[in-house]
Formats: sequence, structure tokens, C-alpha cells
Amino acid sequence: MLNLRICPNRHDFATLPFTLKTNLASSIGMIALALLILPAQARAAGPATDAKLSIFVDCHCSDPVGGDFCSALKDQVSDSSAYRLVDHTDAFGIGVHLWCVDMFTGLPGINSKLTGTMSAVSVAFTIYSERLPGEVYEDSSVFRVGKEATDEMSQRILKALDQLATANKSVFEKMQAPPPKPAATPTSQVIQ
Repeated sequence: MLNLRICPNRHDFATLPFTLKTNLASSIGMIALALLILPAQARAAGPATDAKLSIFVDCHCSDPVGGDFCSALKDQVSDSSAYRLVDHTDAFGIGVHLWCVDMFTGLPGINSKLTGTMSAVSVAFTIYSERLPGEVYEDSSVFRVGKEATDEMSQRILKALDQLATANKSVFEKMQAPPPKPAATPTSQVIQ
């Protein structure tokens, strides 16, 4: 084997092939160690669904279009790779509170054929955590949803959730971290 020195004017015996083999072996060793440690940490943290942000969808929609809209939104959240649909406010997450009213029910002079074709929807977004005294208001909106647009509007609400999750990322990271332990206070002892 040809003995190539890294620096020809140096008198040590470090050779290029030996150095490359050592660096390559140590790099592979570090990668293998990381691959062994990371899955163990993930297993200790719990199932992969815990990495998803919890979304609580609370619907007060008695009209057919509002009910379809609420169902479509829950399906969008369930199918999302970033969110986990929950049926109550758990550790921390975002709350989506929907109130829906049929726009044409009970209005004088409105043809009954229009009933069940459009819903007025009010949505309020909150942030909740077991560390907070309750849900904290984040944003709200009022809009109309037509019978044929429930899927499109639920996708828009999902995009709004993406924006809220991104804007509050540091808050959620702090909520996910364990609470700091209180500092020990020194006690006084009387020496007799």
C-alpha cells in the first residue's frame, strides 16, 4: 500500500487512507448512535400521534348545512398530518367553536325552498392548556356557507388553523415543556 502523508514535511505517521477510514468510521458510529437513541426517545415520549397538535371542534349547528360543515371540518382535522381531533380540551391545543344558523328559516316573505341551502356561521378560535385558567380567545369570524361549499369552507378553516398554530408555535413549545421546578428555599434551624 502506498503511504501518502497528509503533510509531506511533517514527520508523524498520519496517512491519508488511515485518517479517512477513521473519520468515516467515527461518522458512521455517530449516525448509528443517533439512530439508536432517537427511536428510544420517541418510544418514551409515547405514540406518534402525541406529536400532533390537539384540535377541539365544538359545534352548535342545528341546521343541515351547518351540521354538514361541522362534519366536514372534523373530517379535515382527523385526516390532517399536523392535527389530532379531540373530543374535549386535553393538555393543550386550539379550540374551534362553531355556531350555525339557517339563514332563511323563519324569515317572512322568504320562499321555503331556500330553507336548508345556506348557513350563517360564527367561529371563535381559542387556545387552551391545563396550565391556563380556561380557554384564551385567539380570533373569530362570521361567514356564510352554502350547501355545496361545506368542504371548501372547512379547508379554509383548516388553513386558518395552520396560521394560528404557526403564530403560536413558541407558546405551544413552552406548554409542551415540563413546568419548571420551584427553587428550594433554605430553611432556618436553631442550633442549641
